[in-house]
Amino acid sequence: MQPKGLSPEVITQLISIVGEGYVTTDQKQLVSGSRDCYHFSPILIPQLDGRHAQVIVRPQTQSQLKAVIRCAAAHQIPVTPRGAGTGNYGQGVPLQGGILVNTRELKRLVSISADAATVEAGFILYDIEKAAAGVGAELRIFPSTVPTSSTGGFISGGSGGVGSIEWGMLREADNVRSVRILTMEPEPRDLLITGAELERVLHNCGLTAFVTEVTLALAPKTAWQQYVLAFEALAPALDAARALAEDHGLRKRLVTAFEWPIPSFFKPLVKLGACPEGASAVFLYTDEDPDQVAVRARTLGGRVTFHQPASGVTPRGTQIYDYAWNHTTQWAMKADESLTYLQDRFEIDRLHEQIRLRKERFPGELIEHVEFVRAGGAIVCGGLSVVRYRDRQRLTEIIEFCESIGVRVANPHTYFLDDDSRWYGDAFLAAKRDWDPAMLLNPGHLRALGDAE
Repeated sequence: MQPKGLSPEVITQLISIVGEGYVTTDQKQLVSGSRDCYHFSPILIPQLDGRHAQVIVRPQTQSQLKAVIRCAAAHQIPVTPRGAGTGNYGQGVPLQGGILVNTRELKRLVSISADAATVEAGFILYDIEKAAAGVGAELRIFPSTVPTSSTGGFISGGSGGVGSIEWGMLREADNVRSVRILTMEPEPRDLLITGAELERVLHNCGLTAFVTEVTLALAPKTAWQQYVLAFEALAPALDAARALAEDHGLRKRLVTAFEWPIPSFFKPLVKLGACPEGASAVFLYTDEDPDQVAVRARTLGGRVTFHQPASGVTPRGTQIYDYAWNHTTQWAMKADESLTYLQDRFEIDRLHEQIRLRKERFPGELIEHVEFVRAGGAIVCGGLSVVRYRDRQRLTEIIEFCESIGVRVANPHTYFLDDDSRWYGDAFLAAKRDWDPAMLLNPGHLRALGDAE
């Protein structure tokens, strides 16, 4: 659908709401401000390049945000809610123009205790971590983009991250206590969403409602230490990672396994000797001391090649979460532009078999990156597998083969939310009918609504 032009009157009205300095109509800024991380996908780049909002608005207060939504609903203008844009792969691009509402000015810390933090949608997650330290607490879960990720963006576009090995995924264990939303209506409703109703909001990519405020559960502050363990091959690295993940006596915040040559992409760590030539690696956050971890590593067939003690100040390049989760893909693409990725869910008891089968079928085309997390109370493993891209047909073959051997794939090479295995289905569709009856929020991203490619 070609976006209709916004009238000068609408632009004037938006300026009157938020102030001239918080409304952007400059073409270059519109293009850059409308992008998310779809450049991770060689398939999405030609589909989404050139798609952008017609105006970007940055409200500074909840009343301003409500007035912007009221204006958009009255004029039937599409609205795309936006956080930092680091965790979406096309789902955050305004396909039908309209207004992109950037939440970065909505950054008020509403309240914080040792148990929970309530913040506005634009509040940066790392700032919660810093504030929580003052009350003896820390984030339960955060993405590898924690220094730049907004809280509203994380719960709308994410599903787990660092800490999920202990606390499960975002939708579990009361990790998200509540979400305050505004509906997309001529008179927006301000609703507090809790309990089972959160299924209508979490991982919605801004399609069902506008997230304005989030309450996250916090964990007790822990003196985490960081380790890299090196192994001669992938198989013992995977076995070691699973053993660490399933060890209930070991406190941990991250357990990640990498096949060589992925560790070679992590240039700052390579310079520190953390990633020896040819070795697969396990990255571990734990509160155990080096002597204890060294014994564990030897028992599991590996050795410690890097240790960062608990410290309030960590040198740049030595936070190992900067190399885990989807930061891995970014490092891989820096090293080799032909690389992209897939999001996989293995069957943990068939992990070696499933990896072997797809390596036999696609030799040299997949390099393994496996994150161990807790889901539904059990330890499971998901891959953000690095893929050597040939063409779209070949990538489709890889995905179909993975599915045929029991590896679930959340395809990051589509901008349709309902292509994602984390799609809530009827819960999302019912929420959209209730909260966005004119279908103005981030339109074009749902096959279920007949959106065309």
